Amino acid sequence: MTTTAERKYINIRKTLDQLGYRQTLTLECFTLVEKLFSDLIHTTESLRQSKLSTVKAEKESATFDFVLEPYKLKNARLSRENNELNLELMKQRQYSDQHIKELKTTLKKCACETADLKFLNNQYVHKLRLLEKESKAKNENIQQLQEFLFQQPIF
Repeated sequence: MTTTAERKYINIRKTLDQLGYRQTLTLECFTLVEKLFSDLIHTTESLRQSKLSTVKAEKESATFDFVLEPYKLKNARLSRENNELNLELMKQRQYSDQHIKELKTTLKKCACETADLKFLNNQYVHKLRLLEKESKAKNENIQQLQEFLFQQPIF
């Protein structure tokens, strides 16, 4: 009857032969080879799991891309509309700024004209008062002359 260590040695030797590793396996190296072989199997299994995970992730990614495609299209359309609206807003601001500038210029012009008209009006009011004074003085002179003439005897 063989011991557990001998069975392990025989199993590893068969497996190594099947994998093409026909080099001599001494008993001193057996423990190291056993651990390396165990690590190789573990690494191979991890690689297989990683490949399966990668395939699964790629399928999920494709599914997400399919689900996200309408949102991507809508986002692109909304971005385009947003850019168009921003451009229109900039044009409207530019138009508004120009219109405000023109209105301010017109307002200044009207303010200057108003000031000029007020000055001219004040001059006319002053001239009118002078003419009224002069007219009043002339009326008083006419009145005095009429009174003087009525007081004179008629021949």
